[in-house]
Amino acid sequence: MIDAPMRTVLIADANADSRRPLRDALSDAGFAVVEVDDGMEAIETLGREAFDVVVTDLWMPRADGIAIIQSMRAISPAAEIFVVTGGGPGLSIATAAALALVWGARKVYVKPFEMGELIVDIRALFGSLAQHR
Repeated sequence: MIDAPMRTVLIADANADSRRPLRDALSDAGFAVVEVDDGMEAIETLGREAFDVVVTDLWMPRADGIAIIQSMRAISPAAEIFVVTGGGPGLSIATAAALALVWGARKVYVKPFEMGELIVDIRALFGSLAQHR
C-alpha cells in the first residue's frame, strides 16, 4: 500500500490564541501545518510554498482575509480556502462571510466554532487520504 502524501494547511490569523488550537487540531488530524500572524505574511508564504488548504481569519494586519483569498485564487486556484471570523471593523459578520464566499472561500465558520466540523470538512475534501499519518 502506498502512503498518501501529507496534506498541507496554511493558517493565517493575527491572534495566537486562535491559531494555536487550529494548529494543534489540524496537526493531530495528520496535516502538515504552517502558521502566520498577518495577511501580508500569508500572501508572501503563498507565493513561496504550495498548500492544499488555507484557513484564514478575515481581519488581520497589513492585508485582510479577502486579499488572501484573492491572492490564493491567483496563485493556486485549486487550493481550498476556509474562513474563520469573529467579526471586525466596518462589516457585519454576515456581510464579511458573504464577501468571503463570493471571492472563493469554500466555507465560513463564525468564532467560536466547533473545531471538529472544520476537520471533518477538510478531510472530506481528500477522502481517506487525510486520515493517513
